[in-house]
Amino acid sequence: MMARIPRCRRVETYPTITSFKPAGMPRSCLERIGLLVEELEAIRLKDHLGLEQEECAQKMQVSRPTFQRILMEARSKIADALINGKELQIEGGDYCLGTGPCRRQARRAERSISCPYAHEPGDGFEEENGGEVTMSNKIAICSTGDQPSSILDGRFGRCSYFLIWDPQTGKYESLANKGSQMNQGAGTGVAQDLLNKGVKTIIASRIGPKAFAVLKRAGAAIYTCGEDLDAANALKIFQDGGLELLKEANN
Repeated sequence: MMARIPRCRRVETYPTITSFKPAGMPRSCLERIGLLVEELEAIRLKDHLGLEQEECAQKMQVSRPTFQRILMEARSKIADALINGKELQIEGGDYCLGTGPCRRQARRAERSISCPYAHEPGDGFEEENGGEVTMSNKIAICSTGDQPSSILDGRFGRCSYFLIWDPQTGKYESLANKGSQMNQGAGTGVAQDLLNKGVKTIIASRIGPKAFAVLKRAGAAIYTCGEDLDAANALKIFQDGGLELLKEANN
């Protein structure tokens, strides 16, 4: 039985600078310390903005004791890095970006209700203590190129690239689509490749019935989007709830 995934902590924005190290020291010689994104947010609210602890906790949507634990852990890591000359790497954590309802939790709930395979063994969902259904949150976007600024390519099975965004790190990974060179069966092979990488959400304009069935059986959700946007803007629209969830194949 798996432990319950921690509740998301609210973070206003993902940091633009994610690494600090002693000047003149090569990274190969340094020990690295990982500072979680929500730990940096606690430092920003309390130590940089000077807010009261209760207000900080409210902004992060956690209890005061939880905020205190996050803050003390962050301060301890920063002190260790400064005193002992270690590299500080900001990455990972259990957080939700922006304001409004937690989009991560809402998407989990939406998919668990809409997926007809939600309670079948091996479908990509996992039961926690208390029965809540959870899954990976990686998002794959069909793209013409390997950069977030690349224009969308809505053909799921034959797009040039997939840009895979990981909300745990806020970073993209580009994956060249081998299916673009295949005569047939491209969609199902690509679908399995994405599932193997932990993708559970796909943004595409068109998807065939076989690939759609593979993804849905694994508990993935497919959202439709026009092809006149770049990948970064499509992701933002998705995060704001502006994309339509596909109920069936459309190609």
